[in-house]
Amino acid sequence: MNMNFSTTCLTVVVAGLTLVTFGCSTTEQEVEDLIEQLAANEIGSPTWSGAVDELSAIGRPAARQLIAHVPAGYYVGENFREHRREIEKIRVGCDRALAAIKPRAASGAIVGTVSAAFSNSERLAGIQALGEIGFEQATADALEKIVETADSAPTFQTSLAKEEVADPTIRLRAIVALVKMGEDEHAEEIVDAILGDDPVQAEAALSDLATAGHYGVPLLIRLVGEPSPHQERLREIVNRVKDRLIVGLGGEDPEIRALSARALGKIGDNDVRAILIQQLGDPSNRVRFNVATSLAEMEAEEGINFLFSALENSDSIFRANAINFLTDVQVGSAAVEARLIASLQNENRLARSGAAQVLGQARTASATKALLEATRDVDAEVRWNAAIALGAIGATASRQRLQELIDDDDETVAYYAVWALSQLDRG
Repeated sequence: MNMNFSTTCLTVVVAGLTLVTFGCSTTEQEVEDLIEQLAANEIGSPTWSGAVDELSAIGRPAARQLIAHVPAGYYVGENFREHRREIEKIRVGCDRALAAIKPRAASGAIVGTVSAAFSNSERLAGIQALGEIGFEQATADALEKIVETADSAPTFQTSLAKEEVADPTIRLRAIVALVKMGEDEHAEEIVDAILGDDPVQAEAALSDLATAGHYGVPLLIRLVGEPSPHQERLREIVNRVKDRLIVGLGGEDPEIRALSARALGKIGDNDVRAILIQQLGDPSNRVRFNVATSLAEMEAEEGINFLFSALENSDSIFRANAINFLTDVQVGSAAVEARLIASLQNENRLARSGAAQVLGQARTASATKALLEATRDVDAEVRWNAAIALGAIGATASRQRLQELIDDDDETVAYYAVWALSQLDRG
C-alpha cells in the first residue's frame, strides 16, 4: 500500500513538473503561431486583428518575443524572410499589441522603425505605440525629428508599392503622440487640424486622441469648448478617456493614480467628484494631494479642507506639498483665494506662513492689503514670507512698509525686505 501511494504521489509531482514546463513552451509557441498568423493575413483583416487581440491578451509574457520581431535587424540570418510585406504585417501587428501591453523595454526597438526608411503602416503603428508606452528621451527625440523635418517619402521599395508616398498625417500623429507623453509644444497644430477644413487631418487627430490618457485631457477639454462639427465625437472621446482614467485610479502604480486624479479633475463632472472624494483615503501622499487639488479646483470642500489642513502640518515635506498644490489651485482657478487671505489671520503660525507663500507664488494682487498686515505678525517667518510675497506680486503700495522692515529685529525679515524692494525697483 505504502509503495503504491508513494508511486502515485511521484507521478503527480512529475506530471505537475511536466505541465509547468509544457505550459511555458506552449505560451512561447502560441505567440510564435500568432505572429505567423499576422504574416499570413492582411493588416486590418478579421484574422489579423484577432491575432493582435490575442497577443495583447497574453500581455507581458508575450512582450519579449513581440519586441524581438520589431527591429529591422531581426530579419537576417536564421530569421530571414523573403517577402518584405510579411515583415511589415508582423511589425505592425507587434506594435499594435505592444501599444496595448505598454512594456517600457519596447521603446528602443520601436523607435528605430518610425523613420522614413519604413512603410507608412509601420511608421504609424510605431508612432502610436510610442505614444501609448510613454515618455523616454530617445522616444521624444525621434518624434520631434519627425515633427521638425520635412517628411519625405520612404526610401525603400516593396513588392506592393514601388514608390509609396509618405502619409500626410504622420507628422500630426507624431505631435499627438508627444502630447500623450506630456510634450505639448506643438499641440496648437492638433487644434488647427480638428477645427480646420481638411477632413483627413481632422480624422487623424481625432482617432489618435481617442486613446489619449491623462496628458491629453486638457487639450480635449479645450476642444470640447470650441465650436466645431466634431463636438459629439469629442464628447464621446472625453467619456472614453474618463472611463480609462477611473480604471487608472485603482491601479497599482501610485504615479498613474496621481496623474489619473489630476486629469479627472480637469474633466470635473459630478460623477468624477464623487469618485475623487473616495480616493482621499489613498495610501499614497502623492495621490491624496493630487486628488485634493482636483477637488479644490472643482470647489469641493473635501479637497480644500485637506489642503488647508496640510498647510498646518508640522512635517515640512507635507507642508511644502500643501503650498505647491494650493498654488496650482490658486493660479488655475482662484478657488481658494478668499480662504488663503483669511488664513493670514489663522491662530496657527504655520497656516499663516504657508498662506503668505501661496499668495506670493500665485502673485495674488488682491491680497496686498492682507499681506501688509501680515508683515506685522509676531512670528518672524510669517513676516518674511509676507515680505517675499509683496515683492513677488510687485505691490508698489508696500514700498514704505518694506523700507521699515529693513530695520526689523530679525535678520531674515530684513534681508527679504531688501530683496522685495529690489523687485519693486525692477517693475
